[in-house]
Amino acid sequence: MKSLLSTILFIIGGAAIPGTLKAITIETEEIAVVRGETVLVPGAVSSIAFKFSDGRIVVGKDDPSSWSTDGGRTWKRGPAGPSQKVAIDLGGGEILSVNRDTHRLDTGLHEGQLNRSFDNWKTYKRETPVLNIPLAASTVLGGGKIVDGFLFHHGIVLLRDGRLLASMYGNYRGDTILCDGYPAELGQLKYRTIVVSSNDRGRTWGNPVMVAYDRMLGRGIPSDHPRAELGYESEATRPTRVVPAITQEGFREADLLIAPNGNLLCMMRSGGRNGRAAVLFPTPLYCSRSEDMGRSWSPPAQVADRGVGPDMILLGNGVIVCAYSRPGNWLIYSIDNGLTWQGSHQFAPYNAYSYLVESGQDSFQVFYEASKDKETEVYGTFFTVSKK
Repeated sequence: MKSLLSTILFIIGGAAIPGTLKAITIETEEIAVVRGETVLVPGAVSSIAFKFSDGRIVVGKDDPSSWSTDGGRTWKRGPAGPSQKVAIDLGGGEILSVNRDTHRLDTGLHEGQLNRSFDNWKTYKRETPVLNIPLAASTVLGGGKIVDGFLFHHGIVLLRDGRLLASMYGNYRGDTILCDGYPAELGQLKYRTIVVSSNDRGRTWGNPVMVAYDRMLGRGIPSDHPRAELGYESEATRPTRVVPAITQEGFREADLLIAPNGNLLCMMRSGGRNGRAAVLFPTPLYCSRSEDMGRSWSPPAQVADRGVGPDMILLGNGVIVCAYSRPGNWLIYSIDNGLTWQGSHQFAPYNAYSYLVESGQDSFQVFYEASKDKETEVYGTFFTVSKK
């Protein structure tokens, strides 16, 4: 990660959204990030955001939700939109919104739920897609809920060959590694992240490919290290080696993005920093890469020191933006197709997930929940990021 060249500038005086941080400018050697206006999204209690190809933005999970037709600057109440975290505009008015959970059928396959619209969400119908994940076992969640199979979360992309690719997390039969810092009685196992593909616009899913489970990229032995000079290992000068992964929970909550060079990126949570009284375990944010449209993946590499619910977008200027949370709300950037990340900064002090929409060639809006006195409000803050 690039070191910051300039200190954060602060607004002196003036009104600010309660509890938000006032930093307005971040600079590295290669990018400049400027914080702009923050607007209240009236009535919304969830920051889940979806942008249609026609420019409309909807924020919220329930009916009514909040809608904007002017790029997120003003809002009106309206019906629920494609309110799942896994949602995609396929063009031509076709939109999918995929529910998280799946359940096992008597056949050994799994079934999910999604809503599909053919008229830009004026109307939609419920469908029950079938998933073929032969090794899928039940998944225990942190709150104790047990799901029959893998869970959809965040990531879905349309590939150039017409396939849909979606990220899921859960467990395979035979997994036994317990999540660190959770009561063993809960039975919560470290999660795998996989991708599944669909050749029929989301009606059936299969061909599971594992992205990450218990391995990661680690540091290699430097060429001038005494053990390397003694021939301690045959590949001592490699900058990285595959080593046991440092995670609290395994890999989960993955988002997918197609980088400008066509590579696929998979950004993943590895822990939740749960419980004030508990010891805080390392919970890095990880990224894996596929150069063959999701058929194989690189070992995950750490890109930040924390991160739940990562959400990525690609700006028109080629900058990739990732929002992540807990503790605090953060942003990080890549200008080299996700190979390196820079400019990590906290933009708000909350712990709920954040969601991104592009607002211009070099700008975006990030939506986040601000909780105070058991009340939740949703705000959207504009940022501009430019390459130097």
